[in-house]
Amino acid sequence: MKAMIVVNPSSGSEQAKEYVSQLNIRLKEQFDEIVIKETQKAGDALNFSAQASKEQFGAVFLMGGDGTVNEGINGVAKQNYQPDIGIIPLGTINNFARVLGISMKPEEAIKQINFKHKKDVDIGKVNDQFFVSTVSAGSIPETVQHVDEESKETFGSLAYLLEGIKALNNDENLTYQMMLDDQDFEEEYSMVLIGLSSFVFGIETVFSFAKMDDGYFNMLCLKESTATEKIKLIPELFHDDENYSDKLSVKRFKSAELRIKNGKKMNTTVDGDKGPAFPVHLEIYPQFLTVFVPKD
Repeated sequence: MKAMIVVNPSSGSEQAKEYVSQLNIRLKEQFDEIVIKETQKAGDALNFSAQASKEQFGAVFLMGGDGTVNEGINGVAKQNYQPDIGIIPLGTINNFARVLGISMKPEEAIKQINFKHKKDVDIGKVNDQFFVSTVSAGSIPETVQHVDEESKETFGSLAYLLEGIKALNNDENLTYQMMLDDQDFEEEYSMVLIGLSSFVFGIETVFSFAKMDDGYFNMLCLKESTATEKIKLIPELFHDDENYSDKLSVKRFKSAELRIKNGKKMNTTVDGDKGPAFPVHLEIYPQFLTVFVPKD
């Protein structure tokens, strides 16, 4: 049985090559052949993972940040056969790895691998793109697309918060037309955030009630508010309960159609990168992927 390692050598750490070597040794305990693929440009992780699916590899191990993981998941999800997925985080936020309970230290994440301990998890699809963490819209979440690598290296996850704060005064309210399952409504929001699990932007408690295998999307919408009011709302994201301000609206659903009234052009942000433009269709794929998780 074969396994593929897909690694972004520029992601997170200059020690990526050493981590690949450690993972290679670990995988030889279970697999007869290990194929190592290094990404050089956008789309490489998707293509490598798709190749592994078509050739029916036993597993694909994705080493990188959320962008590498998103590409790798899209590569396997679009095929008729899906290998088991392993995640070794090398990025800044690593939402998917966090929700799986995987260590943020690559060497520890490699040691955690238990070939018999797996979990079937949900993934989402927005238009033609699959995702494992979030889809968002609005000027605040859009800032994550513009955080440069130097800022990530210097400030870590704080870099995203700093960019988000800069966008507070430029926030714009838009009228969203939504059909969530069989409910149709129209509302003004400055931000729409849709997640598959409790972790969003590295924060574990945004959707404290959410599970990675419950078959539901969770949506947090921010109503019209001042910059000061938005800052005061931040602590609510860290509360392990469902008591939100009246400035925040929370919804759960399995499929959705989202439009922006008057045809305003806007792209979504998907797993931290630029995603499809509105209008968008969202659909959940319950327990679609099998992933390796730590035994504990």
